[in-house]
Amino acid sequence: MEAQIRELIPFLHQPALEIRAIALHHLVPYSPNGNEYRHILIEQRSTVCKDMKLLVKEDPVTAHDALRCLINLSSDPQVQAELDDEDFVKYLGLLITNPKSVLADLACMLLSNMTKHEPTCVKVIQAKAKPVEGLNNSDRLLDQLIEVFQKGVKKEYNPEADFHFLASVFSNVSSIRLGRVFMVERSPADQLSPITKIQIFTEDPNIIRRGGVDSTIKNCCFETREHERLLDVDDINMLPFILLPLCGNEEYDMDEFEQFPEEIQLLDDDKKREIDPKLRAMLLEALLLLTSTRFGREYLRKKQVYRVIQRLHLTETDEEMKDKCVSIVEMLIRDEEGAEIKELKPKEDEQEEEEDEDMVIEEIA
Repeated sequence: MEAQIRELIPFLHQPALEIRAIALHHLVPYSPNGNEYRHILIEQRSTVCKDMKLLVKEDPVTAHDALRCLINLSSDPQVQAELDDEDFVKYLGLLITNPKSVLADLACMLLSNMTKHEPTCVKVIQAKAKPVEGLNNSDRLLDQLIEVFQKGVKKEYNPEADFHFLASVFSNVSSIRLGRVFMVERSPADQLSPITKIQIFTEDPNIIRRGGVDSTIKNCCFETREHERLLDVDDINMLPFILLPLCGNEEYDMDEFEQFPEEIQLLDDDKKREIDPKLRAMLLEALLLLTSTRFGREYLRKKQVYRVIQRLHLTETDEEMKDKCVSIVEMLIRDEEGAEIKELKPKEDEQEEEEDEDMVIEEIA
């Protein structure tokens, strides 16, 4: 079988499309992680990726197979590096932003894996694209992806796509400072910070969507010099979207209740907390990052955040999560000495923790 697979690969760049499509179709089953013959495709990644990037631009059936194969292979860092291609990034952007594209979600999945590679993140951030009818007039590709993500809920932008995996693209992009600055600074097209368009999804029913958003929010909190804007109710106003998933249906004293952010003052009796412990941890880490500046601590005190965290602590069973709650409360009850702004950088182990296996797409059936 190994010899047969090696013989098939050269057919991916035959002149006749029909031959290329047949060869591709027969190679797709060997691309998922765990397949015993996948290593052959990885070893010949230069040829395979070059040919498949061209096949993605063919008819929808052929392109579908090529995207499936690349998604499966791109869980491997070597393939991610091979796909670090500005023109290909822009082409995937066209597939995603075209409201009639039947390949949009597959393109989102592939871009999600590709942006695990930092140089590809830079290309996505810096990519330019022609304004798309139905979106704002931005010529920045990432602006367009963010707006499609926002408008694509319940398949309202494209009946063939829900764009959930763009959330992990934003998470990957915001893992570097260039991406965090992009998310926080106002877009020239509409004067809105891109993060404001996606932070509203921290309670979305889809775990991929809300997980990527939670991670993006946490990443943005590393920008300590922007904490005032992140917390300003007339600007980014991030705090309610961090607290909402951490709130249950507990009752609070009226004097506490009235100081909470307005968005969490009128919660339903059946309000439930975020059920995924990894996402709760991510939101707690975002709060902890906000306590790294004096402004952040004072603002969180003013909004009675520690009361929410105390209630959460009582319901948590995981010791690591309880420790995070304690750390936040300790930061909020500490004595203040002076104002400080510290440059924070994600630790390598935190980055690895965020590289959750669920966020890397390893197989498309």
